[in-house]
Amino acid sequence: MMARMAAWAQAFGPVRTAFLASLLLSFVAAQGHLVNRDGIYYLETARAFLEDGWLAGWKAGEWPFLPMLITALSFVTKVSLETTAQMLNALFLAGTCALLTGITRRRLPEAAWLACLVVLAMPAYNQYRNEILREYGFWFFSLLGFWLAMRWSDTQRWREAVLCQAALAVAALFRLEAIAFYPALMLWQAFGAPAGHRMRRALLIGSLPLAGAMLAAALFGSGWIDLPNRMAYYLEAANPLRALQIIHEAAGRMSEAVFKYKYSREEAGYILFFGLLSVIPMKFLKMTGVFVVPLAYRCAVSPGRNVLSPWQPLPWAFLAYVLVLVAFVTHQFFLVGRYVSLLNLLAVPLVASGLALLMQRFPRWKAPMLVLALLTMAANVVSLSPGKAHIVEAGRWLGANAADPSRVGVDNARIAHYAGWRTSGSVILDRTALTKALAGQRVDRVAIEVSRKDADAEKWLAENRLQVERRFANKAGDAVIVAVPAQVQPSPATSGRSRANTASTE
Repeated sequence: MMARMAAWAQAFGPVRTAFLASLLLSFVAAQGHLVNRDGIYYLETARAFLEDGWLAGWKAGEWPFLPMLITALSFVTKVSLETTAQMLNALFLAGTCALLTGITRRRLPEAAWLACLVVLAMPAYNQYRNEILREYGFWFFSLLGFWLAMRWSDTQRWREAVLCQAALAVAALFRLEAIAFYPALMLWQAFGAPAGHRMRRALLIGSLPLAGAMLAAALFGSGWIDLPNRMAYYLEAANPLRALQIIHEAAGRMSEAVFKYKYSREEAGYILFFGLLSVIPMKFLKMTGVFVVPLAYRCAVSPGRNVLSPWQPLPWAFLAYVLVLVAFVTHQFFLVGRYVSLLNLLAVPLVASGLALLMQRFPRWKAPMLVLALLTMAANVVSLSPGKAHIVEAGRWLGANAADPSRVGVDNARIAHYAGWRTSGSVILDRTALTKALAGQRVDRVAIEVSRKDADAEKWLAENRLQVERRFANKAGDAVIVAVPAQVQPSPATSGRSRANTASTE
């Protein structure tokens, strides 16, 4: 039986296995999870496209390519926007997993199955499978561009060179950071191509972005087209002089508030700068999880050039994206984990080759290594924490019973989303702002999310003279409380529904 399964797996191949297994993991991860906050924004922009037209949808979102894609597919397939978005993201991530497995098989065939395992188990990006994000398209088309660049390097055919640059252009429609990969590819050829061909190959692999840059400079410089706000933001973030100015100003404020001694105050700028930079490797290592061991082993057993040279242009892309993250973290002073995830994706072939070396060096530990990887894979998509269906129930109840959404204040955008309201027109405030809205009679009903550890919720309700109209709770004791001012009595129809459903929701 085991021999038959092994023969079937060998015939099926690691690339197709990575694709289909990724789809299965995404399906498992999506069960019982709510739409993430970024996902709500993309779905609302897609809804604006669908209901109000393309011009209104374009104005509703700053970077609307993903919502446009969701809208188009939903319109063609007649599937809901949320389901379409989840399917689209699942396909993008499955394609990313298949591409990384294919890249590894191309350069190191004996590590292909291990790459399939690693790419499906690494926490850095697999933990986001239940969320609707732009990153999936960014990751897929970036990896597609690198895969095509590898093929072009082997064949020197024009088709691969053009398709490689086109794939990165599509990746930039999801996240503009993909533009940084064009100079990475050009530097790869400028340093790695055979002598006498370096300049020609560098210009060839960068021909489309160079032409686009000259055209954009002419259009923006002449004033025919205004520079988009998002592009202006990226240019400002990439300006090292502006970054140094921001750090200097922040260090001045920090030195007075934090540092006790004069000598440490003088070094405040250095402390802040290098402290911010340390966020990048720390997040990278943390999200690598247990696979940091084979990654470190692979880097330790061979000189750096021998480790990186088989995987070009991925190391150049890694370096380019590190610089992007440096620009971001020094501009915004924070870094979300998923922004670093592309670095972990680019490291998958190295991790797979390191795992293969570990298994050769320590054959007795092969089974425990595989079991640990499989457990990590399961932990990424299976959650044992109580579900949050009470937020969905509260939202749907409000959608059915609140006549005017603008008179309902909520402290969680998900409640408004599941009520069927557009968050752009909803009253979404924290409790302090909700207190002011109640005092100013701008809202006459509130819905607040209350953790089981939140001891201040009842006190807040009493201070604002609110009476509980409905309470939706999960098994762990987390709840959404819908409340109205004490002098306002709910309508008979509403209170009748409330009594009828109390047993099922508390």
